[in-house]
Amino acid sequence: MSRIHLLDDEAINQIAAGEVVDRPASVIKELMENAIDAGASTVRVDLSSDSREITRIRVVDNGSGMEAADACLAFTRHATSKLKSGRDLTHISTMGFRGEALASIAAISRVTLVTKARDSEEVAGTRVVIAGGEVLESTETGAPEGTSIAVEDIFFNTPARRKFLRSRQTELTHIYGVAEHLALANPEVSFRLFHNGKEKISARKAKDLRETIGYLRGSASARDLLPMKSQTPYMQISGYLAKPQTSQTNSHQIYIAVNRRPVTSSQIARAVRDGYGTLLPKNRFPVAYVGLTIDLAQVDVNVHPTKMEIRFSDEGAVTAAISSAVREALSGQDLSAEGEAPLSRPAPFPEQKDEKKEEIPSTPGVASTEVAYRPASQHFRLSATDTQLRLSEIPEEEEIRNLPEMEVLGQVDETYIIAKTRGNEELVVIDQHAAHERILYDQLCRRRDTEEGRSQELLVPVPVTLRPEQAAALAGALPLLKAEGFVLEEFGRETYAVRAVPMVLGKRMGTEILEDMISDLLAEDMRSANERQEKITSTIACRAAIKAGATLSREQMTRLLDQLSRTEHPYTCPHGRPTIVTYTRARLDLIFRRT
Repeated sequence: MSRIHLLDDEAINQIAAGEVVDRPASVIKELMENAIDAGASTVRVDLSSDSREITRIRVVDNGSGMEAADACLAFTRHATSKLKSGRDLTHISTMGFRGEALASIAAISRVTLVTKARDSEEVAGTRVVIAGGEVLESTETGAPEGTSIAVEDIFFNTPARRKFLRSRQTELTHIYGVAEHLALANPEVSFRLFHNGKEKISARKAKDLRETIGYLRGSASARDLLPMKSQTPYMQISGYLAKPQTSQTNSHQIYIAVNRRPVTSSQIARAVRDGYGTLLPKNRFPVAYVGLTIDLAQVDVNVHPTKMEIRFSDEGAVTAAISSAVREALSGQDLSAEGEAPLSRPAPFPEQKDEKKEEIPSTPGVASTEVAYRPASQHFRLSATDTQLRLSEIPEEEEIRNLPEMEVLGQVDETYIIAKTRGNEELVVIDQHAAHERILYDQLCRRRDTEEGRSQELLVPVPVTLRPEQAAALAGALPLLKAEGFVLEEFGRETYAVRAVPMVLGKRMGTEILEDMISDLLAEDMRSANERQEKITSTIACRAAIKAGATLSREQMTRLLDQLSRTEHPYTCPHGRPTIVTYTRARLDLIFRRT
């Protein structure tokens, strides 16, 4: 007997569905893309959920709709109105084209379609009901022009896939992200999304991307963006760039659309980051909205069933053009950051007669020459750093030492501490920020376990307004934030009131750190609560630690090394970067070619 046989249609549909529909957000994406391809000017999404999961999705549009014959045929695999032959694959202008989405959705859920073709001579529309790929009903019904699709009991017949779904908040976060990406890629379409009757996303029909950004991010954020526009013989680049000071810890807020299709591309994101050059610190990424209009023959969207990945015929030329467009958009702009007013003004140091005033050379873009008193300002910096170190000290009764005794020799570029081991066998270089970050991380973990002096209540709660996807991510992390000293309560639509903040090193942490933590939670798909807690703790430690560029006295450097030696893992910071690099005598002899 032959060992090779053909799979039946049911198995084929479920395999295809596993590629196209892996979570509720995939259903939203495919249905919204179909609405856009149908020429809709308004798209409405209604979500329903219980306390555990998404229970119902309904997408309504005013697009071209379908005739009765097409309404049933649309649920057949590889049935599409967007391609006629394989030759069309080289010039795809629509969002969808594979003819798999509706068949895949119908294969793993219960679907009700109501549609009526635009300008149809028929009075009635069509209603089609399908469950698990089987047509249960196909009848006439009253309907407005356009299409409405309701999807219920997602994965009811594929329990293996259903059990891998994440929490309701996580799934909502992905849904909001998909809806926002499509809205940003298609400003000329009006999008509204409701969850359990409450409006979460509203982007009206707009003439310009900046207007859509204003609807989604707020008018203040949109107003501060810098326009970007460039053109090559086969491509137009347009969009908006945020100033460097709004940088993020990851590339999650680099939004990319190619021929109005939202895509993920590490190459394009890297090209945008490269365009900022030294305006951004290492490992920071900009907020950017990038749209490419490119010759259809130069881009391949038929890479993956989800259609989120693309390939360019000349990727190097595309990324180089994007980097150049970003640099040009930033060139000559006022990129100065807005300074924060100090909580209290320090008393001025008395002028000493023997101190020499030193003029700081003028810097391009700075209107006036400042006069500094170097000894006084240095004394102030040393005092502030000394306070940081004293408050982060580990109790003296803990005599554990996980590093050899070292003698401090000095500091290089106010960033690295140079030391030698007591027996003079090794030269040691210590990253002062990474070392202090490790110390603070251990201290925060210890304090979390003992629940001592965790936070300070604010006299006036601070409201923080977030995007829907950020609010969903934050809602699932509230207990973890509370464990670190952040106490937040819901305060209206997508808004939280911050009632208490952590006390770290004797000072109150600002609410601005929340954005970094939320950005991390969105970008990294961390499965366990412990992983998310660790990420939050390490972010707080990083923000509070001594920075590169801080002048340290010999006593302060010695104290820092002493504290580091009593941590559990002194050789790396919480993010895994090394804190210490050691050079043995043998290694130094090899470097200098001593025989």
